[in-house]
Order: sequence, then structure tokens, then C-alpha cells
Amino acid sequence: MRKEKAIAIFKTGAALGRALGLTRGAIHNWPNELTTRQQDEVIGAAIRLGKITPEQAWELVKNDERQRDKRGQGDAH
Repeated sequence: MRKEKAIAIFKTGAALGRALGLTRGAIHNWPNELTTRQQDEVIGAAIRLGKITPEQAWELVKNDERQRDKRGQGDAH
């Protein structure tokens, strides 16, 4: 998941930070491509706060896996 997508779920970096108990600055310093742990934290907080449904979370995970697979195939060429 990209950082921009995580922020979009919560509307702002500040709101995402509040949901995770982090500062807006900490969110700013995240990499553009989130780690699995960061993704799990974002998705968990989004479900807990009613920002997304479990079904929407599953779609996010599936889409992320597809994108990762595409990037991996591109590296092989």
C-alpha cells in the first residue's frame, strides 16, 4: 500500500496519525511504499474506526499483492 492511499482513507495525515497514536511528522517520514506492519496498522485502525469494512480491507490487500507481483515481474526482464 502506498502512503498516499493510507492517508486518503483517513482524509489527512494528521487524522491517520491520531488513529495510530503517531504525530503527523511521523506519518510524513514513512516510506512511500508502506511496510507490511504499517499496512496492518492502517487497515486495523481503519476497520476499528469504521473508515473501511473488512471486505474493503481485503480488496486493499489483494490489490497490493497484485501490484507487488507486477513490480516483481518487471524486475525480471
